[in-house]
Amino acid sequence: MEDSATDLELHPLDILLVEDSAIDAELVERELRAGGLNMELRRVHDRTSYEAALAQRPDLVLSDHALPQFDGLTALALLKARYADVPFILVSGTIGEDLAVAAMREGAADYLLKDRLSRLPVAVQSALDRARLWREKRVLEARLLRSQRLESLGRLAAGVAHDLNNFILPILVADGLLRETVTEPSQVDLLDTIESSALRGAKVLKQLLSFGRGTSGDRVPVRLNSAIDEMSALIRDTFPRDVSVKLEIGADDVLVLADPTQLQQVLINLCVNARDAMPNGGSLTIRLELAQIDASTASKPPESQPGLYALLTVKDTGIGISPEHLGNIFDPFFTTKDLDKGTGLGLSSVLGIVESHGGFVQVDSTAGLGSEFRVYLRAHRPQPTRVATSQMPEASSIREPLLLLVDDGPAILRVLGSSVRRRGYRVLDATDGVEALTQLDQHAGEIAAVITDLAMPRLDGLGVVKAMRARGLHIPVAVMTGAISTDQVESLRALGVREILRKPFGADLFLSTLARLLAVSEDDH
Repeated sequence: MEDSATDLELHPLDILLVEDSAIDAELVERELRAGGLNMELRRVHDRTSYEAALAQRPDLVLSDHALPQFDGLTALALLKARYADVPFILVSGTIGEDLAVAAMREGAADYLLKDRLSRLPVAVQSALDRARLWREKRVLEARLLRSQRLESLGRLAAGVAHDLNNFILPILVADGLLRETVTEPSQVDLLDTIESSALRGAKVLKQLLSFGRGTSGDRVPVRLNSAIDEMSALIRDTFPRDVSVKLEIGADDVLVLADPTQLQQVLINLCVNARDAMPNGGSLTIRLELAQIDASTASKPPESQPGLYALLTVKDTGIGISPEHLGNIFDPFFTTKDLDKGTGLGLSSVLGIVESHGGFVQVDSTAGLGSEFRVYLRAHRPQPTRVATSQMPEASSIREPLLLLVDDGPAILRVLGSSVRRRGYRVLDATDGVEALTQLDQHAGEIAAVITDLAMPRLDGLGVVKAMRARGLHIPVAVMTGAISTDQVESLRALGVREILRKPFGADLFLSTLARLLAVSEDDH
């Protein structure tokens, strides 16, 4: 927060006294000092000197009412026009009820009679406390409004990304289908351009969903080396030219079991914080290595265990973090940045994500010399598995299986249907979940696999699968989606759905997923 009792003890209060009587001014100062206030008193006696004094923001204004060619209500109006949150106390020899009411209505914090100045220190402290609480309330309200705007933006981004994913997916699938017939080099080059552009668009949409909505998926093995390479490319393209980037990769093929979206969020938050800490440029170092953590070290962070960790370090040569702020940097909404430059949620998000993955974060920082954030994540050592080498079954061997494709995008149904029909499959399609259930009721004994979109009108993909299971239909299902929550993933897994296709995808991925579905179907029979 902004002002605190500790700040007031360390820094003298700047009190502006508007008083034309030297004797009365001396009495006011004496009472304030007797009350133990740590202050610097600036005295002015007319409008000209008062307006000049307001060039420096005071912590509080004390003003007489009757002044030469000037009065207390005018002084109050001038103050509020310039500093609405600075408290104002009217001090006068005689204050009638009308004057007191008018002063309080115009924003005065209090009013006192000069023959009762013993109450002045308490009135001043009370006014300062109320002003501090008012400022804190305004800051919280501004942050809440900004958070609500971000939430609305996230919902908008999710909707836009859903539609754009549905535009990009047919391009990628059609590109794969055309490659089966196109051999002329110039035409292949055109297909390469189409594919690369569509993939770049898909990457932007993924980032839009990630940062606008905070979507996440399963925890899968993630190669940190590749994640760092992608982040360093993004930094070099978008960060100021006076920020140099250095990579220090001390280990190859470092794997962690993580949510890729959340891991990307950790990386970008740390790198953006480092950039902001170097307003005049500097050096940003991203380091990756493996570290063996003993039981003593692992016992300090919550939920951490000893073992082999991936150690990701982000170091800058920026302004550093002052000792009094270092203990608060992971607190939600804590920030030393201006309101329009930081939400105070970046580092708290980093800590929450890392700890939810069983890791921990350490920080070293020296004011004026820079900061170093060290992120520890458990290294993943996958067990060797036998890789299936089965190819897409030939049409003749599977007796033209019947597939049900469900999506509210006609172009998607068209290209996916085309990709499987040319391989000998029969296809039914539906544009929403209700229509899909009708097809299932009519052809339940024939349908070999269902591929359905997740977000659809009337009945979504999850609803379709639930209805299928309620009918006793255990047909293999793959779900297509551009964004999916952890809860949705768990619900689908509980219903036996093992295949989730992340939109947009290409023809090869779609066909290989279909091959796995049909293999499951054959195993069931």
